[in-house]
Amino acid sequence: MTHPALLVLLGGALLRITVGSEVYLRYVKEGLRPMVIVTGAVLVLLGAAGLVREGRAWLRQPVLNHRRAEDGSYRVEPHAAHPAHEEEGEDGHGHGAGPRVAFLLGAPALALLFFAPPALGSYTASRDGAAAAVEQADYRALPSGPLTPMSMREFIGRSQHDSAGLEGRQVVLTGFVSRGGGGVDWHLNRLTVNCCAADARPLRVAVHGAGVAPAADSWVQVTGRWRAGAVDARSPVPHLDVLSVTAVPAPRNPYADRAPELAS
Repeated sequence: MTHPALLVLLGGALLRITVGSEVYLRYVKEGLRPMVIVTGAVLVLLGAAGLVREGRAWLRQPVLNHRRAEDGSYRVEPHAAHPAHEEEGEDGHGHGAGPRVAFLLGAPALALLFFAPPALGSYTASRDGAAAAVEQADYRALPSGPLTPMSMREFIGRSQHDSAGLEGRQVVLTGFVSRGGGGVDWHLNRLTVNCCAADARPLRVAVHGAGVAPAADSWVQVTGRWRAGAVDARSPVPHLDVLSVTAVPAPRNPYADRAPELAS
């Protein structure tokens, strides 16, 4: 019953993180939720059908007779009405090494059921040497006001293609913290995905002048001014001189790069 039970376990894990929960946002885009729910339901139904089928087969197993051999040992023989085990595995006991190994595939499902791994963070952002490229866009004139909230993508894009609009302006960004190095105090990051966490790419801003760096993976809202300088279009990492840093809760969807909302 290993394979059907594994299907039920995997399907149940998918349903657990999507139905009545938003844990799935740590792993896939928000728009994929219906597909994940359908996949989980199908796996549970297939696994349940397999368990019923194998349960019936188990009830039809032959009755075994224990007979004593001439040397005094006991030998197990099938009943005469069932001359042989037709579904024995390679080891002679109805199962081989494959099903036992298949239990290892249940480890990810058990993790989702009982201990859902967190969203990707500073380790992924620091490991990937290239930041995500930002395509040029037609940027509208920024509104007047003392503070300008921006998504990370917009700030990086403007630093490349509309830097004049950033000069002297106080921008507000939100992201999680990773270590610095090479003259950078620390980095502010967001991760962007096309489909799921497996294809995550970092959006990164180099931070200066913030004193002691916040803890890695902590989410912060940063107010600062763009530091003029060339940005590599293939791996854009603009620089920001920080004026203030405020700790904020992790967003509902960690991969949705949106401009922060300012308190009224």
